[in-house]
Amino acid sequence: MKKRVTLDDIAKEVGISKMAVSLAMRDDVSVSQETIERVKEVARRLGYTPNRFAQGLVNGKSYTIALLIGGSLHDDYQNRIVRGAIPYAIEKGYTLSVAPSECDTNLESSYIRKYQNMMVDGFLAFHCLSVHPYKTLKKNGVPFVLYTKYFEELDSDYVVCNDVSGGYRMTQHLLELGHREIAFVYDEYLERSSEVVNRKKGFIAALEEYGIAAETVRSIPFAMDLRTGKIDLTNYVDANREFVDAMRSKDRPTALFVCNDVLASSVYMILKQLGLSIPGDVSVAGYEGVYLGQILDPPLTTVETPIEEIGRKACQLLIDKIEGNVPKSEIAQIKLEPALAIRASTGAPPG
Repeated sequence: MKKRVTLDDIAKEVGISKMAVSLAMRDDVSVSQETIERVKEVARRLGYTPNRFAQGLVNGKSYTIALLIGGSLHDDYQNRIVRGAIPYAIEKGYTLSVAPSECDTNLESSYIRKYQNMMVDGFLAFHCLSVHPYKTLKKNGVPFVLYTKYFEELDSDYVVCNDVSGGYRMTQHLLELGHREIAFVYDEYLERSSEVVNRKKGFIAALEEYGIAAETVRSIPFAMDLRTGKIDLTNYVDANREFVDAMRSKDRPTALFVCNDVLASSVYMILKQLGLSIPGDVSVAGYEGVYLGQILDPPLTTVETPIEEIGRKACQLLIDKIEGNVPKSEIAQIKLEPALAIRASTGAPPG
């Protein structure tokens, strides 16, 4: 095994003390610019990498971030969050430890306690809808950044999509196609989650601009649980009688705005089971822009959220908080703009 290059090795090569090398690597003003450049050149040539464990012992940091994934790992959304966060973390000398809790609040709380015992420097979190563990983190001064969704009742750092804007733009698209009977379809589990609440706010705002009163807006719950790893279409239909009845009625909606793409794929299954064509009988629109939407038949019109950018910016904000570049007392709440992806699942209303 190749021997790890140390500061002593660089010091011997340059002909200065180990302390001087350490100062040069940190661009300390007590060391000349010529010496700094020479030290860094030798370090690169020898293949030196900082010993983060040793540094952590000195400054009380682990250089580890816990990534808490509270949702089901059923699509590429979380993969793309990770793809956005990891390169930035590595660039800054940190590693990510991923903890999937699959909507289990007890498991989420357990992860947070264990990671605190392991002295992680902070948390990136896609929460399980329970605010209590995050109130405790804030009370104890532990840095954390929420991504995708946040808590209305907790003033905390987060990076999310501008879901009100996204909901408005998608509804406007359906209205411009001529639809007036539009229903918002939401995942029962996520009904009070900020991202769904805000998407619905945008939906209602667009309808009201077209003279459709908020009290007449149709919202249909949908039960979806992909944690079982098994989907039985018959049970799926039985579990969603309200949705089935709405789509069988004479005054069924001509368009469905579904709160996310994965739920939209389940909506597709039931609509086809009922013999309804998309978009001939009913238009279907989704939200998030995950890969699944592109391979549905027909490809899904959706709101594309900047998923990887959310992951990167959330990681950047957390590391800035950890390293003191942004004061812990300064709350940063970032909303990134989505884009509309119009595909074949939406069209003019029938007739």
